Amino acid sequence: MAEIEGGAVHIVLFSALLIVFSPYLAFVPTIFTTFRMLQKGDFILVTVWDIGLFFLFIWSLFVGVINTNEISAVASLAILFYFFLSVYLQNYYNNEEQIEKLLGNFLFVSIGSAFIGIIERYTTIHYEPAWWKHLFGIYPLVSFRESSRISGTFGNPNVAGIWYAVMTLICYYFYQNSSKPKKGFYVLGIGLFISVLMMTGSRGAIIGLILGLAVYAYFTGHEKRMVFLILLLISGVALMFIFPEWFPRGHNLFNSVKDRGAIWANCFNMFKYKPITGWGLMGIYFANDSVYHYLKTFHGHNIWITIATTMGIVGLGIFIYMKYYLFEQIKVLNQYHCRLTPLLAGIEVAVLGQGLLDFTIMNPQAGIIFISCSAIINGLAFQYSNRIIGQYFYIR
Repeated sequence: MAEIEGGAVHIVLFSALLIVFSPYLAFVPTIFTTFRMLQKGDFILVTVWDIGLFFLFIWSLFVGVINTNEISAVASLAILFYFFLSVYLQNYYNNEEQIEKLLGNFLFVSIGSAFIGIIERYTTIHYEPAWWKHLFGIYPLVSFRESSRISGTFGNPNVAGIWYAVMTLICYYFYQNSSKPKKGFYVLGIGLFISVLMMTGSRGAIIGLILGLAVYAYFTGHEKRMVFLILLLISGVALMFIFPEWFPRGHNLFNSVKDRGAIWANCFNMFKYKPITGWGLMGIYFANDSVYHYLKTFHGHNIWITIATTMGIVGLGIFIYMKYYLFEQIKVLNQYHCRLTPLLAGIEVAVLGQGLLDFTIMNPQAGIIFISCSAIINGLAFQYSNRIIGQYFYIR
């Protein structure tokens, strides 16, 4: 995402278009931001979150090298790009008005993706492969057994699911904080994004959305609503296992549970062999049959299991501490009555909630939204607290 100079909103919109409409082009804005930040060379304010993200890159690169897995080592550059994106957002999006404009741009662009998802659902556009369909994420990156599921512009139904879940939360935020004439637009937006979310068939994203709404309710002082949403989620999951035919994709529920159970068991087996370092970011996919003998997959279908398997206890420890630090920062935002607190906390929990069943942040589009939300929390908390938290150092 290029730096906004002179109110160049069109640059932000162009960056949003690249991120939303292509899983392949999504990294272009982050790469450009990386070069811009290195060129300027005057950014400071490296917080506990940033230090953790930078060391996660170093560790991931090291693990890829010692495992002689060149692809894992190169994939580590994605974390480095996220690091520079994170610092950039903290430096240039550190008040509510700027952040709301940024979210509004991504919401506007995502409406186009949602309509593409609807077209995909009711036409045969994603049945026949073509280079432009691959580029714009219309044709799935990996073929799914259930062709009725849509992937929008994300190349994967689960990634599309969490993106549309996050957009639902953003619509809900703007609905609550906008004037009456605009509320109707956001109601329509909520309906649109929930509709396409259901079309993705992503159970994990639905769980993530409900958890995100529950956390949103908590930070807006609606504890009863939060309890209701949690009870609704628990009841829904219980009913889904008792009467799977009542739910979308119910016929495939137990096969999905079996697949994930087997993947997790194999990841635990891999972890036993290399508990300290892990196998590298792409280690699960390239693991030999002696340690992993099930469906070939790029990740462990769980955030914590995947990180433990690919980067070992060290990588998992860094990530856990980063998340702990962020939730402490959310408390700071809440203490200072930042109006974005419910939304940012809800997005974090929504992604982590889906992460119980998947690892969508491996996709650049989902990764960008996750890292961006975390960076914004970090930058805002610093501005509100008006004190130095953790260790800061210069990078020049």
